[in-house]
Amino acid sequence: MSRQPPADHRLTDRRGPALPPLQHRDRRRHRRETGRDDLRRLHGKFHPHRQDRQGRDRLPGLREDSENQAEARDPRAQVPGLRVGVQRHLLRLMGPPTRSDYHIPRPLPPVRVEALCVVVVLTAASLSGCAGNDTGDDAPAGTGDDTLADTQEVEPIEIFPGQDIQYIVDNSPAASTFLLKSGIHRMQELWPRAGDTFEGENGTILSGARVLPEFSRSNDLWYSANQTQEGLRHGDQLDPEKGWVCPDEYPRCDRPEDLYFNDEPLLHVGSIEEVASGSWFFDYDNDTIWFADDPQGHSIETSVTYFAFVDSANDVTIRNLVIEKFASWVQLAAVGSSGNVSGWLVEGNEIRLNHGVGVIVGSDSIVRRNHIHHNGQIGVATGAPEGYRVTNVLFESNEISYNNYAHVSCGFECGGAKFTVTDGLVVRGNYVHHNMGPGLWTDIDNTGVIYEDNWIWWNEREGIVHEISHDVIIRNNDLRYNGVGHDIWMWGSQILIHVSDGAQVYGNTLYVHEDTGHGIGIMNYNREEYPDFGDFYGRNNSIHHNDITYLGLYGASGIVDDGEVGSDYYQDSDGDGFADWGCLAESANNLFDYNAYHHDGIAEKFEFCGASYLTWEEFQAEGQEAHGTMDSLVVVPDDTPPDVLS
Repeated sequence: MSRQPPADHRLTDRRGPALPPLQHRDRRRHRRETGRDDLRRLHGKFHPHRQDRQGRDRLPGLREDSENQAEARDPRAQVPGLRVGVQRHLLRLMGPPTRSDYHIPRPLPPVRVEALCVVVVLTAASLSGCAGNDTGDDAPAGTGDDTLADTQEVEPIEIFPGQDIQYIVDNSPAASTFLLKSGIHRMQELWPRAGDTFEGENGTILSGARVLPEFSRSNDLWYSANQTQEGLRHGDQLDPEKGWVCPDEYPRCDRPEDLYFNDEPLLHVGSIEEVASGSWFFDYDNDTIWFADDPQGHSIETSVTYFAFVDSANDVTIRNLVIEKFASWVQLAAVGSSGNVSGWLVEGNEIRLNHGVGVIVGSDSIVRRNHIHHNGQIGVATGAPEGYRVTNVLFESNEISYNNYAHVSCGFECGGAKFTVTDGLVVRGNYVHHNMGPGLWTDIDNTGVIYEDNWIWWNEREGIVHEISHDVIIRNNDLRYNGVGHDIWMWGSQILIHVSDGAQVYGNTLYVHEDTGHGIGIMNYNREEYPDFGDFYGRNNSIHHNDITYLGLYGASGIVDDGEVGSDYYQDSDGDGFADWGCLAESANNLFDYNAYHHDGIAEKFEFCGASYLTWEEFQAEGQEAHGTMDSLVVVPDDTPPDVLS
């Protein structure tokens, strides 16, 4: 039975469709093929432009905060001169930007904030004992005195479309609740204070985009002039020796501006000569946007404002909003910018069409029941000030889909979710599908991670990948058809333990596509570019009690090794020219057992540090799957998508 993905994946279709065939060239192939170590993922520093085109400083250094701003600024002032966490090197050695650095001019005058309505409810507590009680029993605790319990119920502060949200926030009591009324609130960047709550009515939209009302035509193209916005690019892309943020086919993936045609982002091409239907070009030198599709009768918007919510304070709640079309930079988010604060609750929102990341949160945060889709680079991520770790974060019951429309290189960062330097991360009950990249990805020194009860379907690369990290539990997940665009070696596995140790992988149900993808893989090779975190190797991993179905003749599971000759963890015990330290029980201690495999015609389904796949019997002879089973009982699954948002 053929299981080809549907062809269409328009924004209007919320589930079902798969990613279209990929056009990009992956330059990071296995070292055996290229002789290069390109797959060893590098992480660049973020050195953005220091000045705008007029020579003015874009991001001045740390300023002295006024007294009424000190509390809000305090979390980021704890790391002088640095504002970003690992992999979020936005303002290295420059200090944090202030609100004015990001400020988009607001055309409306300030509005007056109405007095808050405060209702005080006084409740009298009655005596629970009587004087002269002759029973001799002690009166219950808390009795004997008349007490009053004071409860304050504060009405939310209503904000209507067109009002200056930040002005109202700044002139309201601390830890206020703001109700954003239904409609579109355009081009407003919010700096919350500690304890603030932002809620929306049904139909409330925060948009970072400007409507383009007027157009002219030149030959076969349309254009809109006087477009002066120009956000920052990721620093590595500016260096021709490190131009690996964007693939060659998508040279402007790191430009934060997007053009939306009826709510669909067009492809940003590198020159006016490349403009065709479905694409556009921003001539930054001449402040002109060019595109080919007739705008008459259509909605045309371009993203201008960088962030919806900046990481300016701890303990912020964001609930029931549509947050869309912000010009967030690569590796930074529309919600949370760089995530350098803690205690955020992001709940019940739809977060879409933002150029960089949808949501980034820091320690002690919860991201729950959000629909996070069609963002330019990644759906969700974690962040922390440099030198700090992200602790106790929960991602639960979110739908994360169709992210990386800008085609950011997956050798850099891409896909559904990316988590870094976390302790105690829990990712539970999410539906993660059709992302251009991995579905769920922990990378760089994550410990104590739990992935459980997730549905992870149709992602371009791995379903779950745990990379250069430690101690993860991956249990009771449903993974299907991942690796649809990248499955060389053990890349594209439904679950990949990537140069990591201490994994317990059990209770998962996996379906490998008939034409692409793999089952469960353990990968070992040298990763020495992160000495601050110690050595990383693929060892002490246990893969057990999983159910793996191969729907066609394709795919494998097992262990691969590409350790370097002369390294501490290199060995070629059988002399076949292939490293096999990761497959040796006495050294790496990686074990598959008690798993059930179902295949359709080909029994050679196992990698084991060699040149070719092994049969079931050969895999068992290597000390693997002593209690496992393999049969040809292939049952095609029901692909009805789960509803995790209800």
